Amino acid sequence: MRLLALDTSTACASVVVVDDGCVLAEITRRLPTGHSAHLLGLIEQTLALAGLTLDALDALAIGRGPGSFTGLRAGFATVRGLELATGLPLWGVGSLQALASATAAPGARTLVCIDGRRDELFAQGFADPPTTDDWLPLMHAAPEEIGARALSAAGDQTVVVVGDLGPATVARLTASAVERFVVLPRAHGSPSGRSVALEVLAGRATRDDGAMEPSYVRAPDAKLPKTVQGGGR
Repeated sequence: MRLLALDTSTACASVVVVDDGCVLAEITRRLPTGHSAHLLGLIEQTLALAGLTLDALDALAIGRGPGSFTGLRAGFATVRGLELATGLPLWGVGSLQALASATAAPGARTLVCIDGRRDELFAQGFADPPTTDDWLPLMHAAPEEIGARALSAAGDQTVVVVGDLGPATVARLTASAVERFVVLPRAHGSPSGRSVALEVLAGRATRDDGAMEPSYVRAPDAKLPKTVQGGGR
């Protein structure tokens, strides 16, 4: 299967083209000013590096989040446009699930965390293979609360932490019992198009039926004016 996959759940936009598990081209860029103005260009560049055009693909895939509201919205708008233009099937994968699958050790209790703004993290706990939130459901809370709940849910097992977290956030997350956590380097800490693609190829993805939505988890920080929300005065 020739698959174009992307993830825009963080400040990094990641695009990859794979052919039956072989990575043909991959671009990851940090886009602090937003994804919408750059994403189509990154897709075009990735396809050019792979030596392919859209009509040579078999499917599309996207990381569904949670993560940045604007990043997810831009990613879904872009991939929906490609889906409509090409008629290709679209597959969705939880971004935290994809990251867990790319980094988890056999039998480990993996806790995936990414920045949720508002002094919170988005977090979810996965076993191996990471098909469901089987030991810590998807949540958003302060690092201290997530760490405490993860330890309680993991029983006597060590918790392996994956995520693009700074030292201060790691210290808060592990404060309740630092010896119970193993924190992987930040280099392993962002969801990627590659990890999304591998989940699709492994059969751990959901095919879009026309109603698939991003996993925003909570409402966006920005609110529409009341006159817009209510359709007028």
